[in-house]
Amino acid sequence: MIKPVLSMQNKATSTDSKLRLAVVVPEVRLADVVFNAAQIQSALASLNADNPNWIIFPRLCLTGSSCGDLFRQKLLQTAALQALLDLAPLTANTPSKVLLGLPLAVGEEVFEGVALLSAGEVQSLLVAPSPDSQALDPAVCLPKHSSLKLGGKFVNLTANVPFRFDTVEILLGYQQPDKLEANLLINLINLPALAPAEDALQTAFNPVNRFGISVICSAGASESTTDQVFSGKAEIWQNGHCLAAAPELSFETQVIQTVCDPSSAQLPLVKAPARKNLQPVRFPFIGSSEPEKQFARLLEIQSAGLMRRLLHTNQRRVILGLSGGADSSHTLLVCCRAFDRLGLDRKDILAIHMPGPGSSASSRERSTTLADLACVSQRTIPIGPAIAAHLEDIGHPQNLHDVTFENAQARERTQILMDLANQQNALVVGTGDLSEIALGWSTFNGDHMSMYNVNCGLPKTLLLRLLVWTGNFLFGPQGATIAETIAQAPISPELLPLDETGEISQITEAVLGPYELHDFFLFYAIGRQMTPEEVFGHALACFGDTYSPAQILATLKTFYRRFFSQQFKRSASPDGPQLLEISLSPRAGWRMPSDASGALWLQALEKIQIPGNQA
Repeated sequence: MIKPVLSMQNKATSTDSKLRLAVVVPEVRLADVVFNAAQIQSALASLNADNPNWIIFPRLCLTGSSCGDLFRQKLLQTAALQALLDLAPLTANTPSKVLLGLPLAVGEEVFEGVALLSAGEVQSLLVAPSPDSQALDPAVCLPKHSSLKLGGKFVNLTANVPFRFDTVEILLGYQQPDKLEANLLINLINLPALAPAEDALQTAFNPVNRFGISVICSAGASESTTDQVFSGKAEIWQNGHCLAAAPELSFETQVIQTVCDPSSAQLPLVKAPARKNLQPVRFPFIGSSEPEKQFARLLEIQSAGLMRRLLHTNQRRVILGLSGGADSSHTLLVCCRAFDRLGLDRKDILAIHMPGPGSSASSRERSTTLADLACVSQRTIPIGPAIAAHLEDIGHPQNLHDVTFENAQARERTQILMDLANQQNALVVGTGDLSEIALGWSTFNGDHMSMYNVNCGLPKTLLLRLLVWTGNFLFGPQGATIAETIAQAPISPELLPLDETGEISQITEAVLGPYELHDFFLFYAIGRQMTPEEVFGHALACFGDTYSPAQILATLKTFYRRFFSQQFKRSASPDGPQLLEISLSPRAGWRMPSDASGALWLQALEKIQIPGNQA
C-alpha cells in the first residue's frame, strides 16, 4: 500500500521582497472529505515555517474533481463546507493566501467553488460552472452582490471570469487571461496524462507558461481512473522558464516551492505562435522523432491507471487471459509494471491459458514463454469440452463453425476469468485495444468485457511497437526477442479450427483489412473530423505505394460501416485509461447514440470514382 508522503522541490527561503509560491497536489480519495482535509492540513503544516505568499491546491481538492453527480449530494456539499471552515484557521498568523476547491450549493444550484483563505478566515468564494454536469452560468444564476453565510460570517461570491484578486488572476481550465496586467497568473486546470505523437499535435496557444509569473496546478493520479489518469502537473514559471515542477503520475502528495522576483517579470507575449500546417502521416499515433519517450509515458499511464484501481478496490491479485497474441501479451507486461511499482509479488498475476478448437501450438508457446520470463502464475483450462456441452445444450451443430460457434468460445473464456476472479479475489484485466473497440471486433459480453481494460486507449499499430519496447524495458534483450516474435505473428482470434497442417485458418486483417489503414482512418476521420473524401485522398497519398485505391476504399467502407454499427459495444465498455488525444469512452470521450446511422458517410464513399486501371 502506498502511504502518503510529502516531497519537496526547490524549497523557498524567506525573502521579504520576493514572491514566495507553493503548489500542492495532495493525495485524494474521491468523496472522502475527512481524508482529503487531513492531507491538506498536513501540507499546510509542512509549509508553515516557509510562509509562502500563495499556497495553491487543485480544483475541488476537498472532494476530488471527478465525483460526477455526487457533487449534487447535500451530504458531500455540507462535509466540504465544514472542512473548509475547519481549515481556514490554519492560515491565521501567516502571510499565506490559500486556494482550495469544493462543490458549492447556492440555493437550488450546484457550482464549482474556489475558496480564498487568509488571516484565519474564508475571505472570498469564486463560483464557476459545476463540473461533470450541465454547465450553469453563475453570472446568470447568481443575483448581484451574492454572499454565503459561513461560520456566522457572510462571504462574498464572485462569478467574474477570469477571477481577479488585486494583481493576481485565476483561470479555470482553458480560459484565456482577461488582462495582461496581473503580477501572477494561476491556472487551475485538470490535465489528463496523455502520450500523443508529437507530429500529430495541434499547436495550441497556452498563455500560462508564457506569462511573467505563472502557476499551473492539476489534479493528480489518485483521482478516479475510470476513463482518464490525471497528470498531477504542478509547475511554476517565470519569463517562459520553469522554476519548479512536481513529478507527474504520483499517488503521493507533492509540494513544490520557489521564490520569484516580480521586479524582473516580463510582460507576456500576447501573439500566439503560428499553427503548423501538419500533413497527414502514415502512422499518426506513433511519435516519429523520439518514440521511446512516448512509449515510456504510455506504459507509466497504463500502469498508473491499474495501480489506482487496485488501491481503490484493495485487491492484490489480477487475472487475465493470455493467448499468445499482442494485446494480451502487452496487458501482461502492464500488470508486471504496475505490480513492480506497487511492490507486489508477480506471482499474484494469474495468466490463464484457455486453448480452444482454433488455438495453435505456436501461440501457446509464445504465451508460456512470455509468462515464464515474467515469473507470473499460470494455469491452463481447455475450453473444448465446455464449448461442446454448451453447443449441445442450445441445439447448435458441433460442425457448424459460424458466429455462434466463435462467440461461444469468447464468452466461455470470459466466464472462466470472471469466476476465477471471484474465487481468487482478483481483478480481471482486459486486453482489447482501441482499434478493436473502434471496429467492434470483439464478442459482446465476451472479450468485450473486463473489470479494467488497460489497452482501451492504444491503437493496434502503436500497441505492436509499444509491446516490443516494453518487453525490452522490463526484461532486456530476451524480453525484446519474445515480444518481437509476438508482434510479428499473424493477428488472429483463433476461433475457427486449425487447417490440415495445424496452422491457424483465420486471419483478422484478411477479414477487416489492414490495421495500419484502420488506425489512419480512426485518427483522421474521428480524431480530425475529416470528411470521407478527405480521408480517402490522404490515405491514397500515404499508402498508395502499398495498397491499390480499390483496397483503400473497400477498407474505408468497412471502417465506417463497423464504426457506426458497433457503437452499442462502446456504450457498454468497461473502465480504462485514455492514452492519446482520441478516446472512445462513452463517458469521457466519443459520445454517440448506439442507433446513429452511418448512411451519410457510406453514401459519400459510394460517390468516389476509381479509374479502372487503378483498381
